[in-house]
Amino acid sequence: MAERINACFYDIESLTNAFTLSCYRPDDGRVDIYYLVDDPALMDGDSMDFKKMTAARIRQKNQNFAGQVYYQNLQGQKANERLAMTFGVSDAHYVNDPDAESSFPDAFRPICDTDPDYRPEKAPWLMGYNSSNYDLTMLAYYFNLVWQPGEDGKRSRFKPTTARIMRAFNDELFSGRYIGNMRLRLWNDQTLGMIAKNFIMSGRQIDVAQLNERQRRVGLKRLLGMLGWQILESDKLRPGTDHLRNEDELADLIAYNVSDVVNLKELFLHPFYQGQFILKKGLLERYPDLVYEEKGSSYQPNVSPKAVRKDRLTIDSTSANFARKTLCPYGRLKDSRCVSFLYPAKEVCQKTGEKQRDILEESRDFFYGLFKEPDLREKFDRVYDFYKQFAGKNFNPSKEYQEDYGDEALPVADLAQLKTGDTNLFYYEKDGRPSTCYITFSIGGLHGSEYNRDLFEKDHQAWEQKTADLAYVKRKFPDPLALRQAKTVELPDGRVEKYNAFLTSKATIKAMSAAKPEELDQFWKDFKDEEPAVFKLTGGKVKLNERYAYTSADLTNHEDFTSYYPNMLRRLNAFYNEKLGEDRYTAIFQRKQELDVFRKDPKASPEERRMYNIEREGTKLILNSATGAADPRDEHTPSVIRMNNRIRSMRIIGQLFTYMIGQAQTYYGARIVSTNTDGLYSVLEKGLNDKILADEAKQIGVEIEPEELYLISKDSNNRMELASPALDAAVLSASGASLACRKDTSPTKSLSHPAIIDWALSEYLRQAAASGTLSAHFDRELGQKIMAKIPAAFPDPAHRLRMFQNVLASNHSREKASCIFGVDPAEAFDLDDPSQVCPDPLIMQRYNRVFICKDDSPLTVHLYAATAKKVTPAMQKKRQRDGEPLLQDDQTARLVLEANGFKNLGRGREAAVKRIPNLNPAWFMHLENRAINLLDPEAAGQLLDSLDLDKYLELVESAYENNWRNLTPAE
Repeated sequence: MAERINACFYDIESLTNAFTLSCYRPDDGRVDIYYLVDDPALMDGDSMDFKKMTAARIRQKNQNFAGQVYYQNLQGQKANERLAMTFGVSDAHYVNDPDAESSFPDAFRPICDTDPDYRPEKAPWLMGYNSSNYDLTMLAYYFNLVWQPGEDGKRSRFKPTTARIMRAFNDELFSGRYIGNMRLRLWNDQTLGMIAKNFIMSGRQIDVAQLNERQRRVGLKRLLGMLGWQILESDKLRPGTDHLRNEDELADLIAYNVSDVVNLKELFLHPFYQGQFILKKGLLERYPDLVYEEKGSSYQPNVSPKAVRKDRLTIDSTSANFARKTLCPYGRLKDSRCVSFLYPAKEVCQKTGEKQRDILEESRDFFYGLFKEPDLREKFDRVYDFYKQFAGKNFNPSKEYQEDYGDEALPVADLAQLKTGDTNLFYYEKDGRPSTCYITFSIGGLHGSEYNRDLFEKDHQAWEQKTADLAYVKRKFPDPLALRQAKTVELPDGRVEKYNAFLTSKATIKAMSAAKPEELDQFWKDFKDEEPAVFKLTGGKVKLNERYAYTSADLTNHEDFTSYYPNMLRRLNAFYNEKLGEDRYTAIFQRKQELDVFRKDPKASPEERRMYNIEREGTKLILNSATGAADPRDEHTPSVIRMNNRIRSMRIIGQLFTYMIGQAQTYYGARIVSTNTDGLYSVLEKGLNDKILADEAKQIGVEIEPEELYLISKDSNNRMELASPALDAAVLSASGASLACRKDTSPTKSLSHPAIIDWALSEYLRQAAASGTLSAHFDRELGQKIMAKIPAAFPDPAHRLRMFQNVLASNHSREKASCIFGVDPAEAFDLDDPSQVCPDPLIMQRYNRVFICKDDSPLTVHLYAATAKKVTPAMQKKRQRDGEPLLQDDQTARLVLEANGFKNLGRGREAAVKRIPNLNPAWFMHLENRAINLLDPEAAGQLLDSLDLDKYLELVESAYENNWRNLTPAE
């Protein structure tokens, strides 16, 4: 955790008669409340009594704020000057140049991180959440309104605006046209656009949401709730409830506004956000060409405030942009003319003396060398033919490709036109029998796991028996009418079956009596389409049949292909930059290898190791982001390192190499229980395993480090690694939707259930695997023993509460509205009776933290969701036929939706009540939206004592039974 936080955290709230902006400086222990209130009576004429009352409300609602509150009334010029100088206002075309002309006063010019006298400690970072989209757009509009041209020719004349005007602009931003990119609204006016652009160009604005790229669209309140902080919402921000009526409501709004900025600091202090901040800040310092233009044609940065690039990077820029500009800061790289499977690159071969090989052809030669059987070769050829379609084709749609190749440019191939088919392939044993493991090839990557062969073989045998029975019956009763009249048939093994086991439902005596001899076949059942298959067409793709999914549990050799993609790209010379005179990608990779050694050096101090780790993470960010940044699918996505052809070549070559390693090991007795592009988990005697691995690794030119570990794996995305099969063995890693949060909640994971389920399930899986009972039904006695260990596993009460919490989110989009509400357990409420109205449902905020408590616990409710349910064409037809109204609102749902601002639902939708996934509506749920990290010991203890562990255990059981337990042939 940072000792000092040199930052100002800010947030805007805009209502029809009040506009507020809170700025929180943790280092100074102060929060500034900028406010614009159209009705002075709302704040008692801006009286001191109102300010004292509001300050008390802020501290009451925000346990983690004990600082001073300063009020800045935006009706006055001084407050506006202070706000302008805090954020910086300039419409200069080159704001980083201190001499550039702006129509705003010089005192308003933003301090830039490129200024010659810039000192970070004197100019705080300005941090918001989703601020680059919303808050900065609002601020640009606000400054443009209130600062008008004065007598000095500068925009120094203050002219106050109103909250109503700001709200009208706010509503425009949230319209369908602008909500995805609000800054588009500003470019109707050049001054507006430049003000907003210059906020970013200063280098001091940080949108904290962008530091967590995968979760950047997740609401701040949801993340805060997940991490145990307060979830405080204003009911005045819902549609149709955006008007304040009295000073008490205004005080609540301000306290809510302050909650957002105080708790944004808590989010920023989370190690993940801190790591991203330090990491990207370090990259900007290490590579000044990310910020500055080229000096002449030297391919060196011109480090001057007058030479800041218009597309400069900032700390909250995306990883893809960091990769693009780090690898090619100026100009652009050239893609291959077409996809090719020749490996390594010609330039690499010239240096190493290697011979180029066509890896696709080599993989077929490899398979054909192992197996002579035509049917096996035919199965491999499905994969070969799939990839052969790519060879010699161009997948780069950019105009730069056309410029590079001119008349030699190939037409752009359409991925949608390529034949996909079945690209699943078993690993085959030496005798040609499919192993229990398979691999799935694709365009982007490959994955594989084990399937339930015993169950499949049992199913297939049953189908074969049924098919043989049908053949026997058809011989015995050539006329199906005779079977129908006989009613039963005895089979050769003595079993007796009824006629309907073999005849269709339309095989009535009347129908068959009237049929001609040549029409009789239609009455026999046809079992051909019922033949069990390991893989089946699902959602347009041939995938593993879910019935045969299998959880493996084995001591494995984990073959982690060290920096697989980076090594492949390096050997394909993918990012060689002629102007730079080097392959910076290779240089960064080599630096990462050095840092791997340095950070493990026992002689290094803790601070040195910390810095090595931070720099290493920076190298990994570039190395891992490069492939995505170089292979954008959209032709309009700019990328100076766009190399669709070369990246596609590399990915396919990598998949083929991985497959050949796994198949070679399977040939000698291995089971490859899990496959990813960059690694395998092999079950084979270690000595033999390592020998085969070493031979194959030489062919690839990639370092492979095998390590022995115990693996419990459902598929390539859901698995747990342990140091050994011992029950007390350390868990090395856990991934997937039902395991990843076994230690704690995380801002990088989107949890739809309590995190304690992940922990309990991981403990259950390790014990079930150790006893060989992954096919047995859930053992509740064992589950209860595991639940009893929770206090010892999570001794800190706040941590334990985070594990048990469930953060629920309502959907506030008009088309798919779904609003959670509560019902007093004392009220009888039938979920399935739409005519029944709950007289007083608990209207809840958008995000809520809930706990499952023992039956009849005080302060609990039953939970439901009111939804805007789509009326299907089939439902409409039936209602028309029955003379019923086309839309049939559930009155309780209608009441709840209207209370949330949804008076008009989307077309063809009706109000309905439904269950919340994974929550039984009969359960007693406690709402706790205060910061559980800050609950006093007595309150935390009472809440923990009220939890119903048996109901949490039901969720563990459901996760195990539905996702991890192996079906047996008896099922």
